[in-house]
Amino acid sequence: MDKTTMIVLGVLAGLVVLIVILKAVRARQDRLYGEEEETVAAETVPAIANRAELAAVVASCVAEVMGKDISGLRIVSIKQVG
Repeated sequence: MDKTTMIVLGVLAGLVVLIVILKAVRARQDRLYGEEEETVAAETVPAIANRAELAAVVASCVAEVMGKDISGLRIVSIKQVG
């Protein structure tokens, strides 16, 4: 076999070994931290009690950052992300 073929096979073998190592690390992390993530996801998020107050706070913060008067802003909708 020529030199180029050996280099290509060496790189391929290195990539395969790297993939195996990464899969082993991921499996280990899933075993260690998998239970904690499931319990966090199971918790429910409480609903926002006063949406008008939230809209006022958001408008105030945005107006302050933009350096404009709050009366020039209008919040059309607020959607929960996530």
